[in-house]
Amino acid sequence: MDIGIEQLKAGDRNAWNRAFEVLYAISLSVCCASASGLNHQEHEDVAMEAVGEVVEFVEKVDSFEDCKKLVVTISKNRLVDRFRQRATQKHGAGKVESLEAKEGFDAVDATQQQPDALVLLGENALILAKALKQVPEQYRKAVEDFYLKGSTQQEIADRLGLKIGSIGVYLDRGLKALRENLPEGWP
Repeated sequence: MDIGIEQLKAGDRNAWNRAFEVLYAISLSVCCASASGLNHQEHEDVAMEAVGEVVEFVEKVDSFEDCKKLVVTISKNRLVDRFRQRATQKHGAGKVESLEAKEGFDAVDATQQQPDALVLLGENALILAKALKQVPEQYRKAVEDFYLKGSTQQEIADRLGLKIGSIGVYLDRGLKALRENLPEGWP
């Protein structure tokens, strides 16, 4: 996905729509990988804040790649802010020495802490999300609930009003449809 920084600086709406998809996916990936102690809504809020802040800095960067790295850094900073805010509310003092020391923050391996690795993680999440949208709805719900939300097959069966044996079939068909919609050679 080629997004020119000059298009963004000029305010091109289509370029910004494409940029938002990429930057939001990257930020959301950073949040999910780094802060499982926050709920999904908080991850989304942090991602929106980070993308909004990148918009403010777009005039100061040289390329869209810089925007991607910037959204990683801003996302991490927003997460630190969230945990400090929680500490303040919980303990009244709010002093947090490091994000890693906070409950709910998951230390990721060294490669994932690098902006380039997190950018790649976010781009892969975007590719996966687009492929998931192509999976028929009944199968997609089962795949998302089982693999992304961690629901058991029984919980999914209860939620969808199906027999538990059907869920295995839905998962198989959903994964097959997902693979068909992913680019060839995708990790």
